[in-house]
Amino acid sequence: GHHTPPRGSTETPHLVTPAMSAFSSLAASTASARFPAGATGAPSRSSKIGTLSAFSGRARSVRASASPASLDADFAAAASGEWEGHRVYFDATGAPTPIPEKFMPPAFKEWGQVLVDWQSQCAMNVTPDEGIYARELRFIPTAGCEADSSTVETQWDRRVDASEVSPAAVADDAAKAVARGSYNAGPLFLDPGAEDGAEAVVEHCLGFDDKPKSPGAEGKRSRVRVQQTLRFDDAEKMWALFSISAWKEFYYEPFNNAASLCASCGGPNKWGEYPVMPSETFTEGTWEGDVWDGFLGQSDGLVLLPTGIYSEVVTDKTTGDFVCSAGWFVPDRDASYLPPSRDVETHLISRRSYGDDGALRHATFAKRERASTSAKK
Repeated sequence: GHHTPPRGSTETPHLVTPAMSAFSSLAASTASARFPAGATGAPSRSSKIGTLSAFSGRARSVRASASPASLDADFAAAASGEWEGHRVYFDATGAPTPIPEKFMPPAFKEWGQVLVDWQSQCAMNVTPDEGIYARELRFIPTAGCEADSSTVETQWDRRVDASEVSPAAVADDAAKAVARGSYNAGPLFLDPGAEDGAEAVVEHCLGFDDKPKSPGAEGKRSRVRVQQTLRFDDAEKMWALFSISAWKEFYYEPFNNAASLCASCGGPNKWGEYPVMPSETFTEGTWEGDVWDGFLGQSDGLVLLPTGIYSEVVTDKTTGDFVCSAGWFVPDRDASYLPPSRDVETHLISRRSYGDDGALRHATFAKRERASTSAKK
């Protein structure tokens, strides 16, 4: 039988007709069903789609479009591939959801350990006209890391229509922008009159490409995906964060629809059990690069996740926009005990903003850098 995804999981089990977009099928019984996947006509009152506020000029902005835009081929190639890593589920406060005990290796149970990191694999194929196809795999945890013990616990196939995907624009000087293949995605319209309990999903994908260690070699490619499940609150008459799911992933081979399971079991790169980084990590110090106007809601709506990842879902007091953001702090080294492997510390940001009429206003991305604060003197 098929395992039911845990609460807060957003993919559709792969029994769903492939034509359904993951976002539309989520809440088939709710308001979002009025806008079928791939619907080209945006509701008439969202005529503001495509207008950019003064703010968005300060970060690289992608013009939101209600037409089923074709995605850039370079973006499609960069986002596609087999990505391995770990996935963690969180509630709206950022508390991680433990892996159910029935999946725990006996050794872990004996030690009384709590696991929150699901070993994961994402087979992603992006096509300019169709949008995103992703086969999301979750593996049963193993005590050791034998390649043959990769047992798939659940598999979901999901699709996101091209019109709902906003790729990050990459400037001529690619090193100054978020990595090619970064994007955010979600409905073009968040119905302000939705029914109580209606759900929608906004997904952010922030990529970081390391420089090759030697000429001609491939540099390591990493990315963080943050999926925000929103739920409409009838009492407050507004959308609010319900749960978060996030992945830290590494590219390991071209897309083959998960025909080969990753041999390294996501590697030693568990992240969900580590501490969060304080918000000062992002707000203090001397940063260069894209302008970032800070967290929009002070502490309101900000959820700090382990290892420098965060989610912010908040109504911007200045513009009145409903803004879904995610960010990722990339340190100068992969572990505190290792020597620096990068020249700078990096802060990557993705934002998806909706007007009070529910229409998607804009999708923006930013990359900031600063001299390492952790460098050993």
